[in-house]
Amino acid sequence: MKDSMKKFVLRTLIAVLPILLFIALYAFVDPFHIVSPITRDANGRDSVMVGNNAGFASVETYLLNDYKYHYDSFILGSSMSQNFKASYWKPYLDSTASILHFDASSETLSGIINKMRFLNKHSTTIKNALIVIETEMLGRQPVDDDILFIQHPATSGAGNWFKFHLLHLNAFRDITQVKYALFPERYKAEMHQKKMITNIAPNRIAHLNEMFYGEIDSIISVCPDKYFTLKLLAERKHVILPSAAQYSIDEQVELQLKQIKSILDSNNTNYIIIIPPCNNRPQLSDQDLWVMKSIFGEDKVHNFSNHPDFVFNERVYYDNLGHLISAKCKILLDSAYYEQQHHPIVNPYYKLH
Repeated sequence: MKDSMKKFVLRTLIAVLPILLFIALYAFVDPFHIVSPITRDANGRDSVMVGNNAGFASVETYLLNDYKYHYDSFILGSSMSQNFKASYWKPYLDSTASILHFDASSETLSGIINKMRFLNKHSTTIKNALIVIETEMLGRQPVDDDILFIQHPATSGAGNWFKFHLLHLNAFRDITQVKYALFPERYKAEMHQKKMITNIAPNRIAHLNEMFYGEIDSIISVCPDKYFTLKLLAERKHVILPSAAQYSIDEQVELQLKQIKSILDSNNTNYIIIIPPCNNRPQLSDQDLWVMKSIFGEDKVHNFSNHPDFVFNERVYYDNLGHLISAKCKILLDSAYYEQQHHPIVNPYYKLH
């Protein structure tokens, strides 16, 4: 009987040993920075790469630093919100405001709602909010089967930790993912070849969870032609869809926008919403703008998606995905607050319900 038990235990160990070794290797290599999240300052090639989950890093940065910085002001949105710098927003807030970029790659409205609820659950009052909603976000659905876009389990639900790690373990089995994780320079080179990212990795300010292209911004400010070369401009995609062709806000999206408004109201939040331009994305329709202003207020929603000085100017984007350069983000932010404080744009499509 004892021999049979020993054989059973031995066979079981032999069967599970490869799995345990694989999990141990995954934890040791930590290719996607899940076991040890990226929450530190970084420069150049040591910074967060495109292959990591930005939403996960945002939540982990909050969990690591909130006890020290007591965040109360949040920049919410997708990667399109990253170039609206904390230093640009700070002058419009109280001197005591503590800012955190709380973004996620290809963020969704439900992702923003979950993050705001997460903050309130952790006894954080959202005193100020800068919400960047590109037009595509209005129709974007959550993705829970991709390591880049799955939400942090702390915001999507504690029961999702197993699914979260299982997804990354399965990705670690993919030789392509492993190649990119272990050799990020190769991944970056391929993405740059496709004109999806810049050829210089961003810097990162840890406690702000803020990324910035210090080297590129310096080049653009001194000699923009060195960055916006004729070759780069010729390779840029340029597709402008008509703004009034179709609208994105259906009943479900309208409900999500109202949920965001309800959370903002419950926190007595001082907030502003910016719809940025993009060189290859649709503009906001008049109908969608009317709905958003009806929900949030005439002076809260600022639409730049059809601004001719930006939409048709290839020199204001870092890359082919339409990430606006930070200097232009400052212009939009200043313009939005000026409109809010001095003379809100009167929109003929706007009326209160």
